[in-house]
Amino acid sequence: MSTTSDIGSRLVTSLTNSSFDITNMAKVIAEAQVAGPKAILQRNVEKVTTELDALKYLQGNLQAFQTYVTDLASPDLFASRLASSSNDSVLSVSATDSAAVGSYQVESVQLAQSHTLVSNVAYTSPSDTITSGTLDISVGGAAVGSIVVDASNNTLEGLQKTINSGDYGVTASIINNGGSYQLMFTSKTSGAEGAVNLSGTTDFTMANMTTTATAQDAVMVLNGLTITNSSNTFSDVIDGVEFTLHSATPGSQQTVNVGQDNEAVTETIKSFVDVYNQLDQILDELASYDAKDLTEEELASEEYQYYGDLAGSSLLRAVRDQIQGSMSGAIAELDSNFSSLALIGITLDREGKMNIDESVLSDVVNNNMQALSSLMSKGGVSDDPLINVLGGTERTSTGNYTIDITQLADRATVVGGASTSVSGVLADQVTDLNASLVIGAGASFDIDLGGVTSNPITLTAGTYATNDDVALEIQNQINADANLAGAAQSVTVSFNSAQSRFEITSATGAVTMNNVTNLSDQGFSSASYTGVNVVDLSAGASFDMVVDDAPLTNISIAAGSYTMDELALAIERGVNKNTDIAAAGGSISVSHDGSAFSVYSDRYGGFSNLQMTNFVGFANAGFTADLTDVGQSVDGTITTATGALNLGAYADPEDGRMINISDYAGIAGQPAEVRGLSFEVLGGVTGARGTITFAQGFASRINETIDDLFEPDFGLISQRMDGLLDKADRYDDKNKKLDARFERLEMQYRMQFAMLQSIMSNAEATRNQLMAQFGNNDN
Repeated sequence: MSTTSDIGSRLVTSLTNSSFDITNMAKVIAEAQVAGPKAILQRNVEKVTTELDALKYLQGNLQAFQTYVTDLASPDLFASRLASSSNDSVLSVSATDSAAVGSYQVESVQLAQSHTLVSNVAYTSPSDTITSGTLDISVGGAAVGSIVVDASNNTLEGLQKTINSGDYGVTASIINNGGSYQLMFTSKTSGAEGAVNLSGTTDFTMANMTTTATAQDAVMVLNGLTITNSSNTFSDVIDGVEFTLHSATPGSQQTVNVGQDNEAVTETIKSFVDVYNQLDQILDELASYDAKDLTEEELASEEYQYYGDLAGSSLLRAVRDQIQGSMSGAIAELDSNFSSLALIGITLDREGKMNIDESVLSDVVNNNMQALSSLMSKGGVSDDPLINVLGGTERTSTGNYTIDITQLADRATVVGGASTSVSGVLADQVTDLNASLVIGAGASFDIDLGGVTSNPITLTAGTYATNDDVALEIQNQINADANLAGAAQSVTVSFNSAQSRFEITSATGAVTMNNVTNLSDQGFSSASYTGVNVVDLSAGASFDMVVDDAPLTNISIAAGSYTMDELALAIERGVNKNTDIAAAGGSISVSHDGSAFSVYSDRYGGFSNLQMTNFVGFANAGFTADLTDVGQSVDGTITTATGALNLGAYADPEDGRMINISDYAGIAGQPAEVRGLSFEVLGGVTGARGTITFAQGFASRINETIDDLFEPDFGLISQRMDGLLDKADRYDDKNKKLDARFERLEMQYRMQFAMLQSIMSNAEATRNQLMAQFGNNDN
């Protein structure tokens, strides 16, 4: 749209032309009539746009500040843990927020391995024909499948593809060993329970295989306690702490520390202070009336793009007052020693700048982390160490609430009868099933049965067809000893293929083996062995099991002799690795007292359920009659100013130790102050259990204050921005109306000037005609 001077210039030009420029004159005059309102409207639009852009800039900075506030408002920050190992190349460690602070001495004794076997038969090509028949594969003593080897797959690569395309518990690889080809079998199951056994086709029976990696569990010693695991990662030894073994260093201890992540908390608080001061400076710049202290380059820069754009706005003062108000004063529900920001070293000076006394803050972080968490975050704390407050919702009121527990949560537990055990010597795992068939010259030992010592026992040197034959040779030589036979002492010797070891057991007395010589290939690598109590499950065992929500399923335990610890682990692994039970989220733990086994559901509460029925071959372990049990959830009351609320109705179905009070809970017809509160009771006693204090910390207050500024219905900034957008819409409507008025005026003037031009043209024609006539008359 043209300016007033432009309009005047164009009008003069049109009037001084020899003929009217109707279009130009109409446009010029129409523009003149709307130019004033247009200029006013444009100034208003620019003012609205400037303020709206400045508010968007403020919004972005407030939201950036809020990200730091949100971190401080989370109780998780103050519960974060930092775990370290004295040698990460041997042992690494990580910890979650639930881990207890502590220090541990850990020895990495042995790494877990998957059982690996290589065929002794070498082939000239992967396409060479192998012997047809049936290959039976078992893993951990349990059959996993049989493969028919026929014309469709009777080559080395054909068998490899058949194994790897099916679910046989092993991976097959063809190894090129200097131009000859061998088939390697690697168990998919790590640890001792992944021991592979092959039978059937003559090419790949155990007698024709060499063990290149034994099936062994990882072993670590934690503060003197020996712990085994099928993988090198131990994740369930200490709650919230995960150990990973990287190399075995028997006899060398590593120090593991789990502590509070003090540095993360300190740095987060420092960042909060820095960003607050940046926000305070931005508020000053937006409100500034005077830009004289800025250079022209600064004024033109993006950093100062919004400098002074909200000068005179009461909104900025209101925003600053609300944020500072949420940080002032004390939180009444908290300990008076830690109820204000000043008490942890954070203060505001007269200029509104936030300062931090790092020495005061450091002392609080190092010695009073729980108090700092309550001061900053929205959450609760209990004065009972076995009650953990997990959180609340926006409906949870601040206050102090007393707890009374009438029933503690427990989990379904079944206990077997006394087990029947015999004394036995268990050899170490045999690493080469071919070498173990050979008894070397001079293989000998002494044995003590029930206090009776044998003469030196020498085995017959030679190569035996099977390890069962080796076991029979050892048994016959022991039982033939005159001292033992005279005292009616005898043993049974067997080869446990599931655990790949020789076992010497006696029902007549304790067994001790001494002066062992030249029997390392049979797993007797030490000079002496002390007998242990073992449970004989030589025929194998099975039972039906229900765990929590899982369907009834059958569990099998491989045949063999087990120590009490080994059998507890075998039961636990057999149940927990069952696909139906695992898919339903069920799991168990097993322990023993040296005589009887106890089986626990890992789930607490009324939905915890165990059923062990239909025992077969399990009598020696003390399991004969059917066993069932269900757990129970925590119950009691929580008392508020309004009254008492029963807790049992809010027990968590997945973990009966946990209480999740509904957002709609009521007491005496009134909304309960503890709506949305969650906490867990991890044990202790019934009766009065102290107080839960729930408070809204300063970071949580600031967070809510910033949220409220942008709340659509009443937020100061959102309401102002909505008002400006409404103004912009109204100005746009006015602009459109002025444009329409201009178009109407322009059309009106064009028509009027056209009529005037027509009249003037007609008058000119009449004048010319009269002049012509007068000229003729003169002639």
